[in-house]
Amino acid sequence: MAKPGFSWPICHEAKAGKPGYEPYEECPAGMTAVSSRTDGDRSFLGRDDKDQCTKTVNQCSNRAAFRTQFGDSQENERKGVTIRQINQNNDNDVFNRDNGCMVQITQPRPRRADPYYFDIPNDKGVKQRAWFNLND
Repeated sequence: MAKPGFSWPICHEAKAGKPGYEPYEECPAGMTAVSSRTDGDRSFLGRDDKDQCTKTVNQCSNRAAFRTQFGDSQENERKGVTIRQINQNNDNDVFNRDNGCMVQITQPRPRRADPYYFDIPNDKGVKQRAWFNLND
């Protein structure tokens, strides 16, 4: 976790421990968190931020739904959504119905409004996460 510029006071009585830091929300349902950085960037920077969400879909299985969600190129650009065609097999295989149908959709991962947290045990010893922001 990046240091906020001071040492965190630790409350041993509350058994809260050190704070955690998770800058991103979970990806939308059906998407997986990935890093936009290449292997060289990650090792050089010393981090592996999974700052994007991605999924592979068959746009041909329900073209109307796909166009409704991703058909507006200006809206995609505004949201940072990219759509990349994936060729499954040889492009010359005219009998392969999946050629041109599979696409990879990538979008920025949503950032948390409150990226810092403490895991604080309740009276039954079950930890509950309390989120906060240092900028408030």
